[in-house]
Amino acid sequence: MVADPETRKAIAQRAIDRAAACGTPIDHDPAFLGLLNEWIRGDIEFKDMRTRYLHLLALQAAERRGRSKSRIDQAPGVASIEQADEQ
Repeated sequence: MVADPETRKAIAQRAIDRAAACGTPIDHDPAFLGLLNEWIRGDIEFKDMRTRYLHLLALQAAERRGRSKSRIDQAPGVASIEQADEQ
């Protein structure tokens, strides 16, 4: 476990730089950056950051699918991002 925020920040920057060099920038998503900053500060563990971000991506995908269908065809039980934030 890396506890020092400066070390965490350096690790995060190396990962961002590697992803950009591979043509897959990861530092343009405000939600990801928010979670990354929480990890850098030591507020959350990396596993929690990953879990929360994957959950957010799933909600965004469900929201996009919902927008592509008419309201009549939309499957029940698909929560929007706003609904998830209220819980």
